[in-house]
Amino acid sequence: METTTPRHPKFVRWALLVGIVVILNVFFSVIISLSYPEPVYEEFCPQVNIVPTNAATCDAQGGAWNEYSPKLAPVDLSAPERTGYCDMYAKCQKPYQTAMDERALRAFVLMVALGIVALIAGVMPIGSSIVSSGLSYGGVLALVIGSAEYWGTAGNWIRLAIASVGLIALLYIGWKRFRD
Repeated sequence: METTTPRHPKFVRWALLVGIVVILNVFFSVIISLSYPEPVYEEFCPQVNIVPTNAATCDAQGGAWNEYSPKLAPVDLSAPERTGYCDMYAKCQKPYQTAMDERALRAFVLMVALGIVALIAGVMPIGSSIVSSGLSYGGVLALVIGSAEYWGTAGNWIRLAIASVGLIALLYIGWKRFRD
């Protein structure tokens, strides 16, 4: 007597497939946030309670003094004349942005690596077409997410390299795995 495995309705199969794709990428995102936490802005640019009103105190507190051009006429004649303003974030913003860019690069590399591992696992015969498809689609989505998050930071040549490597990898897998 033959035993047959029950066929599940298509919507159940699709729900499982979509669930694998989504949760796999949530899992990857948690791995990335644990591996490379985002820099904390306040560690680079501490909160300033009293904004300096002249160039000397501005510079002493780590700000950048900006002169008004043209000079503004004072509204209140009894108040001291203000010749400019202090930008307390001009000097600390650059190191913060550098730290963010470095984190974005590392997160991109890790997401792409995880996506490639998922893609490779998905094209291997593992017994379940739903799991294989979920891993494959999840890997492709990880590549898309990783690239999209890094896209604004990457230069044009890096963008071209990302797009080229992705296209070549997907075409290669398609030709090798799905021959008609």
